[in-house]
Amino acid sequence: MNQGLLQMRKLTEDDITLVREMQTNIDDDYVIRIFPKLVQSDSNAVYGLFSQNNLLAIGGYTVFPGGYAMLGRLRSDHRYLSKGHGTEILSYIKRELEKDPSIKWIGANTNVANIGARRVIEKLGLMPITKLHSLPVINKCLISGTEGEVWNRVEELERKRTLINSIQENTLGIYPYECYYPFPLTPDLLTDEHLNQSAFFENHSKNRFMVIKNDQKHDWFAQVKYFWDDHFDQPGFWETIFTYTEQQPEEIKAWVDFSQQGYEKIPTTEAFEVTDAWILYGNWIN
Repeated sequence: MNQGLLQMRKLTEDDITLVREMQTNIDDDYVIRIFPKLVQSDSNAVYGLFSQNNLLAIGGYTVFPGGYAMLGRLRSDHRYLSKGHGTEILSYIKRELEKDPSIKWIGANTNVANIGARRVIEKLGLMPITKLHSLPVINKCLISGTEGEVWNRVEELERKRTLINSIQENTLGIYPYECYYPFPLTPDLLTDEHLNQSAFFENHSKNRFMVIKNDQKHDWFAQVKYFWDDHFDQPGFWETIFTYTEQQPEEIKAWVDFSQQGYEKIPTTEAFEVTDAWILYGNWIN
């Protein structure tokens, strides 16, 4: 195909047919399912790279509190691969974001084994920050943690902030804001609304705490945010998580983000849905 002059523009609801007709080899692509929401939202945008009327690739971003922009949703039509389209579209989006004074950080998150995506991200100049193993629990009967009493729930907003600010050594290296969306931990990221919607639990020794927040990524997950690598040593850790999930009105799975060291300490990975680890890239802008 003679591609001619390539054009870039922000996509609208009217482009859904073109997106559906792309040959991406992705079965049941969630981007197609949520496309109307993405293009209507103030915090999301999707761009398309065109050659005449042919949609070659798409990419986008989501903006989170504190001026965090996460690049993603990169899709290329397999009929036009190896043309650098992924790099071109994300480079354009990154330049546009860098012009916005409200954007403080730009990042991207992808699987460790996705070498193609990692090459594109590294060409953008984004630096690797951390690697996470994001694991939903699929068989809690196989969890062999230290037994203990359920941790105390923290309700006061001021106490929640005090606990977050007390973190000295964060083995994750980040704050797992949502499933698949980790960011550097700063006060601006954690709004009062976010903290009020999050369940905080403090252990009885008052030297550990966890944060649990429900998040829907097709299925519902209770995402556990824990900043140490002693998940299976702390008495009552898993009892607290499963008591929380059992109290939810909808069917929900526990989701835990482990550092590499924490992952290596898991007694039996059969308790989890194990997939490839994720690597977070990012740079501060302003």
